[in-house]
Amino acid sequence: MSIILLIAVIVAIIFITAVWKIHPLPILLCGAFVFGVGNNNGVAETLNMIASGFGNTMKSIGIVIILGTIIGVFMEQRGALKVIAEKIIGLIGQKNTPAAMALIGYVVSICIFCDSAFIILIGLWKKIGTLAKIPLAIGATALSMGLFASHCFIPPTPGPLAAMSILEAEFGLVLFFGMIAAIGATCAGYFFACVAGRNEKLDDTEISGNDTQNEQFFNRHWSIAFLPIIIPLFLIGANSIVSFGKDKLPAELVKLSSIFGTPIIALAIGAVLAIFVIGKSNHRELTVDGLMGKSVVEAANILVITASGGAFGEVLKNVDFTTFLPHKIGNLGVFALLIPLIFAAVLKIAQGSSTLAILTAASISLPLLDSLHLSSAVMRSLTCCAVCCGGMIFSHTNDSYFWVVTKFSGMSVRQGLKLQSLGTLISGSAAALIILLLGLFFG
Repeated sequence: MSIILLIAVIVAIIFITAVWKIHPLPILLCGAFVFGVGNNNGVAETLNMIASGFGNTMKSIGIVIILGTIIGVFMEQRGALKVIAEKIIGLIGQKNTPAAMALIGYVVSICIFCDSAFIILIGLWKKIGTLAKIPLAIGATALSMGLFASHCFIPPTPGPLAAMSILEAEFGLVLFFGMIAAIGATCAGYFFACVAGRNEKLDDTEISGNDTQNEQFFNRHWSIAFLPIIIPLFLIGANSIVSFGKDKLPAELVKLSSIFGTPIIALAIGAVLAIFVIGKSNHRELTVDGLMGKSVVEAANILVITASGGAFGEVLKNVDFTTFLPHKIGNLGVFALLIPLIFAAVLKIAQGSSTLAILTAASISLPLLDSLHLSSAVMRSLTCCAVCCGGMIFSHTNDSYFWVVTKFSGMSVRQGLKLQSLGTLISGSAAALIILLLGLFFG
């Protein structure tokens, strides 16, 4: 009965959010309530679980999401993202600009949503691609694949953060495995773009990017532009490395690493750098109507959806889904990672939102971890990456990012299905293979 009710609730969530375009917040909360009461938890207990799941999610990743959003907004408005893009292109060379665009996408989407980043950077590619006489479809697709890979895999973007919280995975391990999987997805997307886009001619009369009127001119050394991204990732990564060898290292180093490598502290340092170092800060930017206010508003929308997904996940924790699994499913070994991946992929294809697919798949997968032998720290982190991978597979017409890519690059719907949809399928499949290999090596 529980599985039938769950399927009905998920189908309803998909239909209402994807077809009727209702905001996911009330739908996720209502879905959690219906499932909880229908699963004989009682009204009061269900409400307590919803409140607990919502609050625990906010507690675990709320501040991290806010800080990540602040970094992204200030880097965008200070012109740091364009400096990063131009520097990477300068280092790789104009003839290799499609590879540069894929790399730019990989780096930039760590701190800013892929939709916004594509709008900002596609104009830069159109200028460079035209000068280099490279088909615009190649660079546009490579950029899109790089952006989408980081968006789906690398915290502090909301999808992996939410999955990490639900699955109780370690931030450092998710970051490490996610970066590797995203590199694989980006490389696969780049090679696909070079093959599939070489004979495609885009309509370059379409909107060619967003050169925001309020964007400031970046007047610092180019290396400063990278600091709000590089420093937090370095601190978090260093803490993960130190934690593995803490018994052989000085206690003071381990203590300092555990403090500054905490995601909140590391991203707070990144936010301070974004606000006060990469540009000249003024009082107006820190007001409710300034960049700080814009950051908070953008973060709030992400937070409420993510926390609602956490509430939905909470009511699933008491359900024993193992009775619905085949008897010998625990013998799958590392291939058990494909089960949460498939959950997320089905949800992604059905309703379009990567974040919602990742949230729901992580919630469904949590009660299965022990039965699938995925409950160790490493396997929990790889399970998190697996649901993120599923959330990347096959972006098509029900995905807002699909329309951002097609509209701002000048692709037709046919070209979008060929380049964006097939590209995300190939990129996601490459990432899935890498996740399985990581499971074999580290598991």
